[in-house]
Amino acid sequence: MNIPILNEKDLPLEQLREIGLVKGEDILIQSKDIHALLSGSRTNLIKLHDISRSGIEIKEMEVKLSLVRGVSGKPELLVHPVYKQSLNPPYITQAEADELITGQKSNVLKEVDWGGEKKSLLVEYDWDTREFVVTDMLKVRAPEQVNGITLSPYQKERYREGRQIELDDGTLIQASSTCAEGLRSNRLSLIISILMDGGISYVLFNGVKALIGNKGLMAQTNEKNDGYKQAFKDYEKQQLSRLGDKTFDEHLTAASAHNRGYTRSGLSR
Repeated sequence: MNIPILNEKDLPLEQLREIGLVKGEDILIQSKDIHALLSGSRTNLIKLHDISRSGIEIKEMEVKLSLVRGVSGKPELLVHPVYKQSLNPPYITQAEADELITGQKSNVLKEVDWGGEKKSLLVEYDWDTREFVVTDMLKVRAPEQVNGITLSPYQKERYREGRQIELDDGTLIQASSTCAEGLRSNRLSLIISILMDGGISYVLFNGVKALIGNKGLMAQTNEKNDGYKQAFKDYEKQQLSRLGDKTFDEHLTAASAHNRGYTRSGLSR
């Protein structure tokens, strides 16, 4: 997961308007997907209607969205459609690609030469868009706490390597660039504590995507244990202290997490 890197004022509203996601002054995207965009993540699937672009008319399509810095330094919109067939990255084998596609592996970590620079890249498969997503692991930040449990330096290191880690209460988490939250878990709800310039910030995630085991998606629980309940109280206290005259939803645009990945892009301006 990453610290938020953009503010809502940085959203490319005209590009979003072109694909029908801004009407008047309203942004027609759910709050959790705005959070994903602002933290450099991909959104969940969003349905677009009546799109006309480059002479192509599309009645309806599902896509994921992300932002990337353009040559001017300003955020530009990338649209990731659902592909008919996946395109394997050149630095994984066909066997590794098949394991990712079938869910036998959640990810593959590769050391590669990227533009003359050595990088550790995490390769995952996005079943929603039938696309391989590649993340620079230097961009991954481990949480400080999950449901009130502090991660050890060893756990943080393994998290940054894309590995599943288990906490004392049985919670499992793993970094992932294929979902808007930036991580997967065996729990549907998590309170994540991250270190920001102003100190510890709490982020609430509901509907977290399931971990991938060697037989596909793993079972999840919606149990909210004592650690979660105490962390939720700390989260609420922090939200109220920052709320001021903002609405709750407006304030939450400052909190999210995820990773930016190198990947094949769809429509882009």
